[in-house]
Amino acid sequence: MTFIILLLPLAEGKGQTIKRIKDKHIVGQEKRQVFYEWGDWQPKPKYFLGIQTNYAYAMVWGWLAPSRNRNYKGGSDIRPLGPWGLQNQRYATTLVQQDKTEEIQEEAKNTYEENLKEFYHYTNATSSADPLYLLYYKDMLKSLDNFDTTSPVPYQWGFSSYKAWERFNNYGIIGECKRKIDVMQDKYRIAKTVDMPRGKRILAYHDCLIEWRKMQKYLAYLNTQAENRLKAEARLESYKTKNPGKITKERRDAEIFMDVLTGHLY
Repeated sequence: MTFIILLLPLAEGKGQTIKRIKDKHIVGQEKRQVFYEWGDWQPKPKYFLGIQTNYAYAMVWGWLAPSRNRNYKGGSDIRPLGPWGLQNQRYATTLVQQDKTEEIQEEAKNTYEENLKEFYHYTNATSSADPLYLLYYKDMLKSLDNFDTTSPVPYQWGFSSYKAWERFNNYGIIGECKRKIDVMQDKYRIAKTVDMPRGKRILAYHDCLIEWRKMQKYLAYLNTQAENRLKAEARLESYKTKNPGKITKERRDAEIFMDVLTGHLY
């Protein structure tokens, strides 16, 4: 039993012995199948007095070989991995297609980003985050947004006294200003809450700002006129009290008012 066990490694070593075979005919075919060389036709031809004497060559590549063998040998270089091989052409085509795909993907990405930016500028959900609105129009239109058109307080309307405000309110001028301010506030609210292109939204802000400035100037003008009128009336009333005989019915109110304005009556 011990003798058999000792012989087993020797038997196993013999069984694994592999003889390496290097056939030059196979090597030549492998070169033609990849990229290495188009040629190395094995077996090689042998000539004697110009006559082919290698029977093996004649059977594989020569006149006794099938026509497809002769066409293969005499044909063009068809190595798939050769300089102009089909596989390299496919690979080059793949690279071109890959570059084109990347270009299309980049263009699609840019289009998506532009559409996303346009959507951000179009929707009212992000209108309050617009940099131009935050830096300028929000602050400039804050007074319009907070203006209470139902308020009877003269100072909110820009008048320095209640009498001045009441005078134009009785004339209906304050009511007309209220109607115009309501229109401005509605336009400003629509610009902030309705979906529209960014440029159109900014123009709406700008129109509201211009109209609001004009209204503020107009209210300041009314206040100045009312104060001047009140001062003139106070002067006239004081003059009547001090000089009752100088004011006659024959004088027109317009003449008396002009005298007060020019300072002739004291």
